[in-house]
Amino acid sequence: MKRIWILGVPLGIIGAAAVIAVARPWHNTAAKQPAEVRVEHATLRAGSIVLVVVNGSAESARIAQVIVNDAFVDFRASRRRITPGDAERITVSYPWVRGEAYDVRLMTSTGRTINYSIEDAEAT
Repeated sequence: MKRIWILGVPLGIIGAAAVIAVARPWHNTAAKQPAEVRVEHATLRAGSIVLVVVNGSAESARIAQVIVNDAFVDFRASRRRITPGDAERITVSYPWVRGEAYDVRLMTSTGRTINYSIEDAEAT
């Protein structure tokens, strides 16, 4: 009986450690990761790009900078913060050209970036 304890306990501990190492219950990022702040769609008007930004996260977000094709551009928003579950219209002053592609990057006040691509610019 003493032999079983001498062999069984260490093997049981090693087996439990292996199961915990494989399962990694503390590393469940899918459950902890909030939904993203994203650009829902863009509307192109003469001299401007209007972006609809949706905050699907659990925290407020504030757009601090807008970058179009690697250049900082002027923009307007009716509110400084986008509350969780809300949407905001951001108007970007940019003289876009029909048929061109544009990479838009929004930078939040926390430094996070939100990327959006316009493949074939066309007035809507």
